Amino acid sequence: MSRVDRPTNAVYPPREDTELLAGFADAPAGERVLEIGCGSGVIAVRAARRGARVVATDLNPTALRLLGERARSEHLKVDVVRTDLARGLGRFDRILANPPYLPVRAGEEDPDRWHDLALNGGPDGCRTLSRLVAQLPEHLAPGGAAFVLISSVQDPARLAAILSRWSRGGGSRERVARRPLEGEVLEVWKLTRSAPRRSLTPAAPRSAALRRGTAPRRRSLRPSPSATSPAAVPERTYARDAASVRRRCLRGS
Repeated sequence: MSRVDRPTNAVYPPREDTELLAGFADAPAGERVLEIGCGSGVIAVRAARRGARVVATDLNPTALRLLGERARSEHLKVDVVRTDLARGLGRFDRILANPPYLPVRAGEEDPDRWHDLALNGGPDGCRTLSRLVAQLPEHLAPGGAAFVLISSVQDPARLAAILSRWSRGGGSRERVARRPLEGEVLEVWKLTRSAPRRSLTPAAPRSAALRRGTAPRRRSLRPSPSATSPAAVPERTYARDAASVRRRCLRGS
């Protein structure tokens, strides 16, 4: 077994969530790609093999070292950066992230620091996801897209609030992948932002009815929750499902 392929308990290994998200790493050659929380680096390597210019971040120094060794052994261009999410970095055409999503209450953290970092999403499973989505506008290039993995074990109300806040801020969202597993359902959501449009003509003067405040009110165009929106998913005992996911992670499949 080579040095770069040796197993390590310090790095979260690729699992079904990694596999689902990796399908969106096939970026065109030359595209600027960021993987946030790279872990094993499978996604970053796949994008680099396609010719993308890849930056991979993590807080786990072992994960970054092993990824750097693997990239060099394959003569791939992957820059590894130890930072929180994407702090200090610029803008990218494509961002991929599988943030920790397992609901973990205070006092129930994994004793292994790095396993806990990879799995612990806070009491509602959304602690890291919330920060990540809030920071995306700073790191998405015009026309860029972020592909983010979420799980049904996360608090559905909190998850819906995060995605709704993204939409209210001018972003678009679309579920692009779904995979049912034992005790949970994994999904990948594509998050994009539209560039503000510049008006090419001066605004028309308001009508007399609008000035008087007597114009008929326009019907709200706000869409109703759809079957693909987490807001439409009924409240569930996600803590029970989280326990099932934890057991699957610990046994390795």
